Amino acid sequence: MKKYEQTDHTADIGLRIFGNSLPALFANAGYALFDTLTDILKVSPATKQVFRFQRDSAEELLVEWMGALLYTFETEDLLFNRFNIISINKNSLSAEAEGEFFNSAVHTIKNSVKAVTYHKLKIEEKNGRWQAEVVLDI
Repeated sequence: MKKYEQTDHTADIGLRIFGNSLPALFANAGYALFDTLTDILKVSPATKQVFRFQRDSAEELLVEWMGALLYTFETEDLLFNRFNIISINKNSLSAEAEGEFFNSAVHTIKNSVKAVTYHKLKIEEKNGRWQAEVVLDI
């Protein structure tokens, strides 16, 4: 199963994210975000950061998770390439992301992502397969 695909969206980037479970969906969402930002294959898992959230829905958790990853990149220059969901339910998430600090000699920025939006946000489970729709503001 592929992790994600980009979808058409006027002036922004739409993502359709896939997973065999809710934890896999959230891990693939982190991967999709950073694969959109940079060449994720050039990022090494040199440092780890832990994230914990509580929200009212899985959709809100997804935006919070992806937004926190993006915020960490913007404020600390950390690019992530591995995402481990420690625990998740529809109201809480505990996860860790691994990566390294941005180095212009190694990394390039493919897309400048401003925010993870609630526009067209959706998470669905069908026959044991999970799918999310997310739009990134670029």
